[in-house]
Amino acid sequence: MIVKATAIPLACYPYSSTSRIVHWLTRHHGKVSTLLKGALRPKSPFLGEYELFGTSELLYFSKRTGSLHTGKECALLHPRTTFRTDWRAMQTASYITALFNKTTPDESPQPGLFEFFEALLDFTEEFGGASPFLIWAELQFCHQHGHAPNLENCTLCNAEENLSFSAASGGVVCTPCAQEKKIPTLECPPDILAMLRSWQADEHPRKAAHTLLSGKQKTALHALMGAFMRYQFNLPQELRNAAIG
Repeated sequence: MIVKATAIPLACYPYSSTSRIVHWLTRHHGKVSTLLKGALRPKSPFLGEYELFGTSELLYFSKRTGSLHTGKECALLHPRTTFRTDWRAMQTASYITALFNKTTPDESPQPGLFEFFEALLDFTEEFGGASPFLIWAELQFCHQHGHAPNLENCTLCNAEENLSFSAASGGVVCTPCAQEKKIPTLECPPDILAMLRSWQADEHPRKAAHTLLSGKQKTALHALMGAFMRYQFNLPQELRNAAIG
């Protein structure tokens, strides 16, 4: 059966000297994997019609058994050319794409997840060069996946004062609880906590991206969210470090 899908590549791997395996996130079929035979040949119908971060229309032969389908053809609809010249935005898009590739199950249709991915890539084109954007994107990603950090009160007793951050506890914890239960925490000053709360509530990244951060604030924000993302999603730290720049 031939399937037509709107799709964005999540990862590309060599299969042979001329063919590639591509993992895609599709709008109506979830994450699918295809073998693109002869994709690197000069006259291939795939040449120039798919690229990382770009949206394509994909046709593939669906197999009932096994997870690797055979690509028939594709056409690039939205290349997102900013990522070809903006190195910082490209690194951020790479990190976001890796998060989706890591957390999306195969063959599980989630139209809302695809639309969220598209929106994040579009936002990254415009704001991905700004360091605070990465934090905003991570907070939105966590919310979409049901792992939003609790930033309002202690996750153990609901206290609202003397809060620090614990990735293992899912957000902020108060000093008495951390001491009683011997929970390792990271310092979360009031200005940092206020920014995280604000960005978590914002559906658009403009405010976060335009926030001017001191070196100390930037270090604190990335320490907190870096720890949380490692604990929740277990991605190699190098991917995030490259996006931070």
